[in-house]
Order: sequence, then structure tokens, then C-alpha cells
Amino acid sequence: MSSLGVITNPTSGSGRGAKAGVETLAALAARGHRLHDLTSGSWAASLDSALRHRDSLDALVVVGGDGMVHLGVQACAEHELPLGIVAVGSGNDLAAALSLPVHDVAASVAAIDDALRSATSGEGRPGDHGPVPLDVAAVTGPAIEHPSTPRYVLAIASAGIDAAVAARARVMTWPRGSLKYRVAVLQELPRFRPYGVRIEADGESWSQSCTLVAVANGPLFGGGLPLSPHSSFVDGELELVVAEGLTPRQILPLFAALGKGTHLDDPRVRIVRAKRVSLSHDPDAGLPLPPAFADGELVGGGPLTVEVVPRALRVLGATPR
Repeated sequence: MSSLGVITNPTSGSGRGAKAGVETLAALAARGHRLHDLTSGSWAASLDSALRHRDSLDALVVVGGDGMVHLGVQACAEHELPLGIVAVGSGNDLAAALSLPVHDVAASVAAIDDALRSATSGEGRPGDHGPVPLDVAAVTGPAIEHPSTPRYVLAIASAGIDAAVAARARVMTWPRGSLKYRVAVLQELPRFRPYGVRIEADGESWSQSCTLVAVANGPLFGGGLPLSPHSSFVDGELELVVAEGLTPRQILPLFAALGKGTHLDDPRVRIVRAKRVSLSHDPDAGLPLPPAFADGELVGGGPLTVEVVPRALRVLGATPR
């Protein structure tokens, strides 16, 4: 029998999260686990509750979409507490990238339960059913939103038009998934002007005009778009993805290629592998970067630094690439 903290999001999945939360609690209880419902009135309050109780738990289970997974990562990264994911949100990129069940409460609970029961056999490895150690990215900077010491990212931190699009998509109630992201792109394009960014990646530094700039620890964002298809959660490195300054007319084909995963063939897109990346504004190269987003959640304004933290998070039942 394990002692589990559970955080649900009643608004996830266009309002279906409340039902999924009840089903998850019932299914975990039926398997004999002791449950502590840590859900509070807001994302920040639920995180504070998780942080207060994590030393007395055997695992933390989050129920919802990428935003709830992002919350769980803040509570479990660089801590022994493993994370269980019941992915039932409108956006489930993180669960999909980890080959976890999506929109299937019974399968998700079974995966969590199997992993907990096998945990006593030792540390998980990619491909087994126990708690699997994954890399995370740690974001620091003077303007990072709460929690800020640091903000942990499981997949992608974005700070270019990708962040501006994420900010717009975040407040849209329709459509859902990757279609929402594509609609947000069309709404952001008329106002776009290239950004000016100063980049430092493992000691190499340069300034440039850019359209898109992101630091990836995992492959997917924006409802399943493969921004960094070769990124791995277990290789101890990050991938900087940066596209040079483009006009709105040039951006549309780039985002169309992004949907197919062929954007990396564009010579205007550069990939740099690094363990540490810093981003700041260069006024001589373009406009200030928008506030950064990570895993679909607001992180805050620059300057910011993103650094890989190897094997810092254990996820129950994950099978990373």
C-alpha cells in the first residue's frame, strides 16, 4: 500500500477533468492506496500543497493536461518523490512523448500502480515499468514567475513567436489541440516583427534577429507539434532551436513544415546541442522577446538561462525515446 498525493484539475479537458478526477481517486483507492487529495483553489495553491506534503508521500499523481504535469514536475524534480500522470487534458504532449496513456483513466492508473509495485526492485530504466529517471531543464532569471527557484521544464521552453502563440492559445477555449495552436499562429502573424536575441550556448555566443527561439529537453509542444523531434529526455543535453528573422509571409510555410516535422530541413533554422543556454535581448538585432512559456505555462520575461539537470525526475511507467 502506497501513500499518494493526488492533484486534479476540474477544468481540464474542456470541463471533463472533474469526472476524470473522481474516476482516478476511485481507481487508486480500489487498488489499496492511501490517498491525500492535495487539490486547492489554484495552480499555485495546489503546488504549495504538494510541496508541503511531498516528504510524507510515496508518489504524487496529477490528473489533467500538460499544465498539471508541469505542476507535478515542480514538486518532484530534484526530489525522491516519483510522479504519476493521468493525462486527460486538452493538451497532453508530455504524456504522449513519454508513451503514457492519454484519455484513458483506467490504463493510466494501471501504469501507475504497476510502477509503484515494481519500485522496490530498484531504479527504473527506459523501457521498464518502474519509476524512470528523466532529465529536466531548470530555468532561472530575475523575472521568472512563481515558483522561481528555479522553474523546471520537462519538454520545451520557448521565447520567440512560439511563446507569443502559446500565450494566445492559452486563453482560447476553442479549437483544441494542435488546431488551437495553428489558429493562434494566424492571429499573431499580423503584429509580428523579428526579435533581437543574444544567445550563449555552452560558451559560444552570438546575436541575431530571430522569429522562433526555444530550448528543448523533449520533442513536442503546441498540441503535438514536433518542434525538436530528436530531443531525448535521457541524453543529458538540450537542443536550442532558433529560426532567423522572417516576414509574416515567410512564417506560414515554416509553421506548416513544423507540423510535419520537416522544418529542420530549412536552412534558416539552426539546431545547437548544449547543456546550458542563456537568452537576452539585443536591441540592435530586433524587438524584445515575449515572456517565455514552458510546457504551455507562463515562465516569465528575460533574460533567462536554461540548464539541463540530468536524471532529476522519476516518472512512473514512462517509456521515453
